[in-house]
Amino acid sequence: MQKKFQVKTVDRTKLYPLGVSFEEEGLRVSAVCAGTEEAGVVLYDRRHREGVRIPFPENGRIGAVRAMMLSGYEDKECSYLFYRGEEIYQDPFCRRVCNPHRYGVPKPELPRCQAAAEAYDWGDDKNIHIPYEEMILYALHVRGFTKHRSSGVKWKGTYAGVEEKIPYMQELGINMALLMPCYEFDEIMPENTAQTMEQAVLSYKQELPAHDEEEKKKPRINYWGYQPGLYYVPKSAYAHSKDPAGEFKDMVRAFHRAGIGVAMQFYFPPEMRALEILNILIYWVLEYHIDGFHLMSATLPMDLLAGEPLFSETMLLTAEGNFRAGDGKTRNLGILNDGFQYDMRRFIKGDDNMVNQFLFRLRENRSEAGIVNSIARWDGFRLADLVSYDRKHNEENGENNRDGMDYNCSWNCGVEGKSRKKGIQELRLRQMKNAVTLLFMSQGTPLLYSGDEFANSQGGNNNPYCQDNDTAWIKWNYTEAGRELLDYTKFMIGMRRAHHILHNRTMLRGIDTLSCGFPDISFHGREAWRPDTSPASRCIGIMYCGFYGKEGEQEDERFFYIAVNMHWQVDYLGLPKLPKGKLWIYSASTGKEIPEIEESASSQEICVPARTIVLCTTKNVPVEKEKTGRKKGKRIKGDDKS
Repeated sequence: MQKKFQVKTVDRTKLYPLGVSFEEEGLRVSAVCAGTEEAGVVLYDRRHREGVRIPFPENGRIGAVRAMMLSGYEDKECSYLFYRGEEIYQDPFCRRVCNPHRYGVPKPELPRCQAAAEAYDWGDDKNIHIPYEEMILYALHVRGFTKHRSSGVKWKGTYAGVEEKIPYMQELGINMALLMPCYEFDEIMPENTAQTMEQAVLSYKQELPAHDEEEKKKPRINYWGYQPGLYYVPKSAYAHSKDPAGEFKDMVRAFHRAGIGVAMQFYFPPEMRALEILNILIYWVLEYHIDGFHLMSATLPMDLLAGEPLFSETMLLTAEGNFRAGDGKTRNLGILNDGFQYDMRRFIKGDDNMVNQFLFRLRENRSEAGIVNSIARWDGFRLADLVSYDRKHNEENGENNRDGMDYNCSWNCGVEGKSRKKGIQELRLRQMKNAVTLLFMSQGTPLLYSGDEFANSQGGNNNPYCQDNDTAWIKWNYTEAGRELLDYTKFMIGMRRAHHILHNRTMLRGIDTLSCGFPDISFHGREAWRPDTSPASRCIGIMYCGFYGKEGEQEDERFFYIAVNMHWQVDYLGLPKLPKGKLWIYSASTGKEIPEIEESASSQEICVPARTIVLCTTKNVPVEKEKTGRKKGKRIKGDDKS
């Protein structure tokens, strides 16, 4: 069949960028093809439905890069694959993928690539810069966030479905959404998964149960997506429309209109070239208006990325092992703080010798980088499971419960799994509120995993990487306890955002640098100013002085006192004496009891129930009316026997 185009060589100055794109003259094709065997493009269009092979011309090659121009070619809906000898493969630099297959369905053939789509009209949209100290991160899985039947959205499990939930996220108070991998990857895992020893013996004896053969036929899903893929393309199976790129951009634009930034997770294999990682991230910032990245790999070129001028206001989050200290001028680098997660979990469940570590994590901060804290996230127990299970329950993953972390620092509050006992339910709710309080009252950037704000559970599975079902999906039909936790989470987010002293840019020093009579942060025990940090201590008070939270011309004269009691018995904490004209008042508690503040002319104290955090703040009162006599308040007695 005669082709209506002419193959021409490309000027050596136009070998890059790699990939396929339409230009004035026609279709430019550029690829990495090492070796001497014939290589080229397999082109599919209306005239060549079965595909036609077009080899690269010999004189269109420099090093391992080959290129050509299909002069006069105009079919913008064409698709293509590359070939080298007998091998057929996808273009790793493609901008679109023609993938008509539903999520989780094995693909009978390799999805074809396509050239970039028409330009998208962003209007007045632009990238959002949110400093780490102002950021409230909210991690979500694009499919699992709205796939459950209770989500109430029209386009479940898609970018459009996430967009429908933006008003909910606005009301919650978050300002940066972190999307788990949503670049194009094949969610179908290879079939050659390892057998257990028992399965291998039964197979040899030809005694495998009949249902095992059926199980083998079911494709295993990589639900999380932490694997290599086509890094320049949004995942097509997460779109309800035939234009995944456009639908993804619609979602980002809607987030920005709501004042919420969008960050993405990327996994890169260790052999990935540093320059290619840089090019991929630049593309997403420019083409898709992405505001930040969480980068995962054994090795990452963080110096290169942090020094890129385009990323001066882009979040670059990575693990502690990949962090390289910057100069502090741009402060775009961030560290995912695993130490916070485990120390806070141990403190909340009441382990010995944790007060000093708790106080360190509470105020940990860096001037040259962001510190991102979480108590529960995608890898590990959900918040509800942390207080409901002592052990992981990953049997459904098909690996005999050997996968996932064995050590979770969790406590089931006396019963493994679900419980109808009212005392157990109340204790679990209190423990979840304790976790939320410490997450949002700590100085680093808080990261909340979607669904934890209303006690979404994975049934004790701490590694649902292969569960595309109710286990991993967010269940929006939460209980009354879930609604109470949701309201409390909104309150804590609002409190944090309203007061600068609760999210300082630099580490609080614990000294009076303003000569105002109070340090920026201070710690207290049964007597004010005398904290008990002994190994047996589980009770301590933390006071924030709002004078140090001044931002520009805005001043905050409030004091905040966090009375923390992780002991299983009632305890008492001394309240520092305030300046004249200020009075301590009760603000919130993670328990059902409302503690009384006892006061006298010389001292004040608060009774803190077992396993409870009480938040006190201040109000201004006329000096002449300030109380000086002792007020007898009702003490809360009794032990927590749960």
